[in-house]
Amino acid sequence: MNRHSAILLVIFSVSFVSAQNLPESFYGKFSLDHSDNFDEYLTEKGYGWFTRRLVTLSNVDKIITKAGPNSFNFEDLWATKKLHYKDVVLGREFRGKGLDGSIHRVAPMKNSDIQITFTLRNNVLFEKHVPTDANAEQKQDEYRYHLEGGNIVQTLTANGVVARRYFTRQ
Repeated sequence: MNRHSAILLVIFSVSFVSAQNLPESFYGKFSLDHSDNFDEYLTEKGYGWFTRRLVTLSNVDKIITKAGPNSFNFEDLWATKKLHYKDVVLGREFRGKGLDGSIHRVAPMKNSDIQITFTLRNNVLFEKHVPTDANAEQKQDEYRYHLEGGNIVQTLTANGVVARRYFTRQ
């Protein structure tokens, strides 16, 4: 293979990887139906009683819509907080607010300096959050979303404690 062919192959490979988009099956509005082990997970993360009560008793909707050929919008709508991430591209860094109101940075997981991330591996969507403010109440976390029967299941893990939140398609 000559050098020009090798360069074109690398450019094509990078373009193909960066053009990955969320499967159509993830798009829609999903409302929280129930959770398993969520309070135990929050306790393990170090959240206090008041924050845990506020979070566990809140209604939550997640709305995922197609924004462009390779981007999507992700809305995390709580009774007390509304998070809107617009024009998300898988693996591309961006800044956004966390549930505690602090600014988070969203970045690809391969970067050792990451803060919030959306990536897709084996038809599972990962969302990683790392607050930029050391005093933020929200802790570093990674959320995993997969589909079960057209609904979304969010899996959260902290020091071996696993919680699942079940969102029904509306």
